[in-house]
Amino acid sequence: MSLAPDKASLLATFDEVFDAARNAGAHTSPRFDQIVKPKRSAHRILYLPVEIKARELASKALIARAALERGFNVIMGATWVMNGWSANLPPGIALFKSSNAMDARNMAAWVDHGHLTAVLDEEVFGIDVTREYLLATMHPHVAALADVICAQGKNYAAAFPYPANIHITGNPRTLTYGTSRGDDILVCLQSGNINHTAIKSHGLAHVVEAVLNLSAFPLSTPEGARWADIFRSSIVHECDMLPLVHETIDALANAFPHRRIRVRPHPIEDPSLWTCSQPNVVLDGSGGIVDVLKSAGTVVFVSGCTTGLDAYLGGVPAVRLGSGGHGISAHMHVEVNTADEAVAAVRRAEKWNGNLESHFSPADVMTPLFRLYKENQATGEAALTHGVNYTPQAYQLQKFPETSADEVSALIGRPVRQMAWNTWFV
Repeated sequence: MSLAPDKASLLATFDEVFDAARNAGAHTSPRFDQIVKPKRSAHRILYLPVEIKARELASKALIARAALERGFNVIMGATWVMNGWSANLPPGIALFKSSNAMDARNMAAWVDHGHLTAVLDEEVFGIDVTREYLLATMHPHVAALADVICAQGKNYAAAFPYPANIHITGNPRTLTYGTSRGDDILVCLQSGNINHTAIKSHGLAHVVEAVLNLSAFPLSTPEGARWADIFRSSIVHECDMLPLVHETIDALANAFPHRRIRVRPHPIEDPSLWTCSQPNVVLDGSGGIVDVLKSAGTVVFVSGCTTGLDAYLGGVPAVRLGSGGHGISAHMHVEVNTADEAVAAVRRAEKWNGNLESHFSPADVMTPLFRLYKENQATGEAALTHGVNYTPQAYQLQKFPETSADEVSALIGRPVRQMAWNTWFV
């Protein structure tokens, strides 16, 4: 079972695309001090955009529940719908889920339409955050536009590179994990950059260009070059780890013939490029990681992958393949560097008992948002418009599959009303 990319060829393509983009692009960096925010006021409404259902919907439901307890109305749903609808929504507080160049533009539009904004960056959930990492990945206009920066822990707050209204709020995502009662050996692949779904149809150069374009800075600047280096190093890491992943899957299948080896591709991987020959190996990328963990007895993951953190939060023993990567999990669980070592570690079924207090604080997002509202209350009644018609694209359905109002209602514990595609009023 394996995709066998040629690392030298992949890196040559990356370097060619990067050099062209760096030479052709702008050379002026966006600055924090370019932004002057207008005075705004908000009604008691919280907007919760969601991009990836599997990792965000349950935690956003917890925030919605806390908002309802403080007397807020909530509109929660697909980020693409809500960004297009923001001009017609009564001013409230919008909680963004990322801080890249794309959401810098989206946030500017919400601010222009009179909304207050906050950000809880889901993209750094599993990252071992440093100031240099945030400088390379965060658009400075997000830091300038956000009325509140929600830091998931002390490390993030300390590393934050811009003057801003920072509150350590934790991340409710840490509260969404259940208890494992299964016996599967869950092997989590990490080959999303070298086996991206778009490579087959558009080529690697297209994927590289798209990711480089997410940089907050021109690629000719030190920050832009750092963004490119993070991406390039991820490609190297995936290529270097892939043989060990392949060997480990085969070894586990042979060593544990009566246990299911559940191989989980990264959500953006092309599963058709993997094949399964052993009868107890199942290739299955369905469901969110929180649900999948419930049937796992052990997790085997690539160093740096967020699934190593997921295993810890779900209370599942885990084994780390290799070292390196940008994630918190690079410092978690037992490290193995051969397939035989992986088999022995799975037999021991050890749970990691380290401490993540510096990375994650107790979750309380609504306290600073409620204070923001109290300091900027709008007068008069809010006039909520009717929902909008929206037809999702294929990639949006992949990120946010069709979801019923009943499912959302069960998560929040309150009836909801559908306003648009995958978007609800509570």
